[in-house]
Amino acid sequence: MIVGAIDVGSNSVKLLVGSKSNGKVRTLAHRLTITRIGAGVSRDGKISLEAADHTLEVLSEYRALCDHLKCDRVLAVGTEALRVAKNAKDFVERCEYEADVRLRIISGTEEARLAFLGATADWPGRTLASVEIGGGSTQVTLGRDGKATWRSSAPVGAVNLTEKDLRSDPPAIAERAAALRTAARLLPKAPRGADEVVGIGGTAATLASILGARRGSTRIHGLRATRAEVNGLYKELAGMKLAKRRQIAGLDPDRADILPAGLLILDVLLDSLGASGVRISRHGLRRGVVLEELARGR
Repeated sequence: MIVGAIDVGSNSVKLLVGSKSNGKVRTLAHRLTITRIGAGVSRDGKISLEAADHTLEVLSEYRALCDHLKCDRVLAVGTEALRVAKNAKDFVERCEYEADVRLRIISGTEEARLAFLGATADWPGRTLASVEIGGGSTQVTLGRDGKATWRSSAPVGAVNLTEKDLRSDPPAIAERAAALRTAARLLPKAPRGADEVVGIGGTAATLASILGARRGSTRIHGLRATRAEVNGLYKELAGMKLAKRRQIAGLDPDRADILPAGLLILDVLLDSLGASGVRISRHGLRRGVVLEELARGR
């Protein structure tokens, strides 16, 4: 059985095509395209026509790839921007008729559960906390062996926190203080006790890419960053103009504007969880969707 999973996030659209091999997911294809469908949603309450059109172009490409790979099922889920946008229903209808993609908008807690399932499969037998920082929301989950025992979702992510508080170039000290207050107010107070924190999403992957470049390594999945490294990189980037930030080795220039906000969110959560660092996972929501569908075996 071959399953295609598409994650329409506030910042990017991601695809994973996988099949089952020796009880694990065998990756046949994966893609990521930044479309910023959540840009402006927190301000205007709507998905812009430009962002919708760009996202639909990407979805059409992903659907064609799924068909080429002979997927038995193609499952698409939408997250925070689609949960809050006033015109989300119109966009969902366009997805089906223009891209042949049936998009299901999932709740924040369902997103947390599936992301935890996908991110922690490589580390069984341990109590883990997963932190998924998206463009418009952040999910925190605790559990063991893919089963969540506590989960929460907060409507703050790297895109909307940047738009709300970190608007100058570089962000002023007062703006950074406001962003810290926003993050501390909106992020969940998760219980402590996890053996390790697992970081999911673009912020975590970019953190690993930058640190890997500085350590002379290309490793992302499984790389561990200390809290001091997370806090130090946040301060470094937040004090730097965007043009200079875009030149940093390992940093995707398209993420340069929102990475400080993502790192701030991660730093606040590591403090809340009482964690000394974070282990990066390249997997998350898409892999969780594929794993669950493969387990159903239909």
